[in-house]
Formats: sequence, structure tokens, C-alpha cells
Amino acid sequence: MLELTLNEAAKAAGGTLEHAELLPLRGEDRILSVTLDSRKAAPGALFIAVKGERVDGHDYIEKAIAAGALAALSEREVPFPHIRVKEALPAMQGIAAHLREKSGLPIVAVVGSVGKTSTRQMLSCVLGKRFHILSTEGNFNNEFGVPQMLFRLEPDHELAVLEMGISHFGEMERLARMVRPDLAVYTNIGSMHLENLIDLDGVLRAKTELVPYIRPGGKLFMNGADEKLRAFHSDVETVYYGTDECYAVHAEDVRQIGLERTEFTLVCGSAALPVSMPAVGRHMVLNAIAAATVAKELGMTAEEIRAGLESYTPVGHRGRVEKLGGITLVDDCYNAGPDSMRASIAALRGERRIALLGDMLELGETTRELHESLGEFCKANLEALFTVGELGESIAEGARKAGMSEVFTLERETAAEKVGEYLRPGDALLIKASRGMHLEDIVDALTAMLKS
Repeated sequence: MLELTLNEAAKAAGGTLEHAELLPLRGEDRILSVTLDSRKAAPGALFIAVKGERVDGHDYIEKAIAAGALAALSEREVPFPHIRVKEALPAMQGIAAHLREKSGLPIVAVVGSVGKTSTRQMLSCVLGKRFHILSTEGNFNNEFGVPQMLFRLEPDHELAVLEMGISHFGEMERLARMVRPDLAVYTNIGSMHLENLIDLDGVLRAKTELVPYIRPGGKLFMNGADEKLRAFHSDVETVYYGTDECYAVHAEDVRQIGLERTEFTLVCGSAALPVSMPAVGRHMVLNAIAAATVAKELGMTAEEIRAGLESYTPVGHRGRVEKLGGITLVDDCYNAGPDSMRASIAALRGERRIALLGDMLELGETTRELHESLGEFCKANLEALFTVGELGESIAEGARKAGMSEVFTLERETAAEKVGEYLRPGDALLIKASRGMHLEDIVDALTAMLKS
């Protein structure tokens, strides 16, 4: 990490360094790492004690110190060297903001309702062809995760690509105060977290809390096909991107090759290069164009951009495709909303297109309507539909009302078995729902069944 002493950290956290007399250099010791997990506390670490819903980090301070941690950040008085603060989370964010400013590093923020992770990963693959970058790992895109990514900044990093996710008003502003990006990429404004953000105008307002914190001379990159983003105006220079030929960087001759690849011609200024990307769906092409547009702005060549896009691979449970006994399984159960559900269903290819879908969470007052509407979409795009969960029943109801006959509502415990019995060689199966449904358990059970 970047050089940071306990005195610096205490000042940035708005706290006071207590029991410094127990330190050999009276608080000038350099912090070598920062962690919220006492199991990862190593010599020279600053252990941040955060009180969560199920675990209170203060209960593990002694364990962290015993493992060699230099000090703790604590809301309580403890008999060890510690930075005493009123609230641990904003204190941690203060330290992260200090390191961000100290780095002076150009940062690209990735924001939006859906497609953030794919776009961030594509950006990282492309920009990594020229720069030594720091990129968001896993789901470290929220108020706890973003500061932990900033703690990983190293002196030799040349650029950072940080994903920023929110579900409430005010969260993006707090993230923005830490990150203060130079460039911000907006993927779309969709029907996600409506339980808290109310409607699409609320989603736009919450997401764009970032804009006032873009550094002087910075730029916005916005999806030109998104009506809400297109109507948004600010004093920050805005570059619109899209797949249509009206954009300087765009895609032509898009062809989906089964469920494994998408091929297209990347038009980047005066260059036109063939791209074969291991991802499917026009929404993924749009994410690729977003990455290419930013990369071109940063001076990268079309050849570098193509190489980066072709090195992209889906991560985790985000559109991972696996062939199992003649069945093509699309594991896309990391998260879901109405827009991403439709995009994944539309990209499905097989002799029979089948989906196992579950609840889409945090959609607010229109939850039932949005689920039923998705069911209608399934009628036009699938041969068979399986659902799990209470809201999944509304998807099934919408499909049946639309005239779809092959519709089955299942219990979680027997879902893998029932779906497995229905499948035959040549089928393509999509499994998708909100993260809180934990459909990866069904994916694992079904995978084991198909492999046996």
C-alpha cells in the first residue's frame, strides 16, 4: 500500500491515537496493510473494528494485535495502541480518501444499474494492455468495499478502475468523496433498488450524486441509448457512446456465435478491426464499446483495445457458460433486475431455450407488475420456464397469462432434480435471480447431477 503512518491515519480518520506509548516509535510506525478481518491481520497491519449486523469487530481486536497488527481503529477504549473514533465506517472512508489524494492516480469510476461488473472488467482487460492498473475485485463496490480497494493502491499503479454500487440516496456521494474520479462511465439507468430509490428519476438522481466530485478536467462517458442518461446535463464534459455508427467508436456486423462468443467489427476512429469476444448478447457488445471509448480517450490504439476485449472472460456467476452432457448451462445468478433478465433471456441459444428464474428483489411498489411483465417476455423468448420463490410465482403467472404452456413453479429443495429430469441434449438453460436468492446452490446441485 502507499506510505501511511499511524499519525497520518489518525488525522485522516478524525480520531486520536491512544496508547501510543506502547509503540516503539511513538506513532510514527508505518502501516503496512489495512484489514477488517482479524484473520488477515499481519505484522504492521491496521485492524479496523467495524460493528456489523452479525459480527462486532471490536471483539477481535485482541486477536488482531496478537497476530502482529500495529494498532486498531476502534470506537471503544481498548488497552492496545488504537485510533479512537466516533464511528468506524466514516473514519475508514476518511483514511481511504486521504490515500486516494496522496496517490494522485487517475481513476475511472464505473456506475450504473446493470452491467457495471462486466464493463469494469472489460475496461480493466483493455487498459491493462498499456497501464499497470488497480481494479475492483469481487463485490468490493460499496461503502465497505471501495475504501478497501483504495487501501490496495501501490506506488507503481498508473491507473485505477473502480466499480461503484449503491442502493440508497446519499451512498454515491459518500463513495464519490473518497474516489473523486477523473473519468466516470455510466452504463444505464434501470429498474434496480426501486424499493429505496422510488422510480427511474430517483435512480438517476442517486447515481449522478457522483458528478459534482469528478476532478477538474474530467469527463463523463454515458450510454447514448439510455433515455435518462441522454436527458441528463451537467457542466462536466460528456462523451456519449453506443453501438450505432453515429459514434466515433462503435460496432458493426454483430454476430452471436452460439452461447460462447460474439463477433463484431470494432470501428475505432479510422481503424476497423474484427473482434471475437468470449461473451454473448448485444448488451455485452455495448459494454465493450464503453470500454473501447474510454480507452481511446486515454490514447490507446485500436489494436490494443481489440487485444484487451478478446482477453475478457466472465467472472463468478455472471454469465458463465458450461457444457454438461449435451446441455448448455448459463450461470448468471449473481444478480438480476428486469433489464438484465431480458438481456440474458434474449441472448439464449439452443434447440430448446429454458430458464430457471427467481425473485428480483428491491423493486418497490411495482414489484409484482415487473415480475409478471417478465413472464410475458418469457412467453415470446423461451420454450420452457421454471421459477422458484414467491415473486418467481408472479413471473410464472405472467407467462401463463400470456399463453405459455410449459411453465413450472418449483420448491428450492427439489428445483435441481426437477429441472434435471426435464432437460435433454441440445437444451440451453439459463439460471438467474437476485443475489439474495442464492441460486448458485441450485447451479452447483444441477452441475453435479449433469456430470454424474
